[in-house]
Amino acid sequence: MRVFRDELAVKLSTVEDLPTLPSIVLELERLLQNEAVGVDDVALVIEEDPAIAASVLRVANSVMYYSSISGTIISLRDAITRLGFKEVDRLVSSAALIRTFGRLGHHLDPKCFWRKSLSTAVAGRVIARSVTVPVPLDEGEAYIAGLLHDVGLLILDEYFPDTYGQLQAVAVKQGGALADVERGVLGLDHGEIGGYLLDRWNLPEALVEAITWHNQPDRAKPEARLTAEGVQVSEMATEVLDVEGDSEELMQTMLGHRIWGQLGISSEGVVAVLDETRSQRTPVFALF
Repeated sequence: MRVFRDELAVKLSTVEDLPTLPSIVLELERLLQNEAVGVDDVALVIEEDPAIAASVLRVANSVMYYSSISGTIISLRDAITRLGFKEVDRLVSSAALIRTFGRLGHHLDPKCFWRKSLSTAVAGRVIARSVTVPVPLDEGEAYIAGLLHDVGLLILDEYFPDTYGQLQAVAVKQGGALADVERGVLGLDHGEIGGYLLDRWNLPEALVEAITWHNQPDRAKPEARLTAEGVQVSEMATEVLDVEGDSEELMQTMLGHRIWGQLGISSEGVVAVLDETRSQRTPVFALF
């Protein structure tokens, strides 16, 4: 098992085409830290990437954000004003990261993968707003953690495709969770694999911790545990929303998860989280 950890570390330190953090994400994050930043400043950064600018416009004109007063907008500056800086930051980061990882993978269906990841990100943001415990859950951190929580699967599928294929086969045969199979065979799961890469990106430690341990939140450091727990139940919420047919059993399993209590969210609150996630994730899917 230690052998794979060593192999992973070597691969991620030597491979030439390893994904890097998109420059537009860094530039926008730096810009938005300045309280005096204006719409024109943000627009100038986004306009450097026409594809992402088009995505922002598409979302701004989606049903969730459309305004009968201002109508359809064609200006990026108007789109930024309509959406607000926080939402634009999330959309730009999502579009840039999806594109960065878009070429990876041999077995994974990219559309299904990113649909699930975006849904988990939206659920994380909704859950962050719903937390009632004294320690708050940061919306932005919850969103990015949800978006990137499964990038370890992309790394595994791209650079160790035979191993990934074997793990999938075992998971199907045993009927168990893929993360459990990964730990049994490799000694670590895709959360930890993703954490290796995100640590190399120098992302905040608490965010890397939450993604690394989203399958085992109890192993996360105290300052990251709440976010890791949020990712875990965000995944469950997405699974309930995506299941075809009767999801009552899955719903009851999710409602009974101890983490909801730790987040201070009641059963009625969970149902509200599902409803809000369902409505909010639709325009975000327009990123595709």
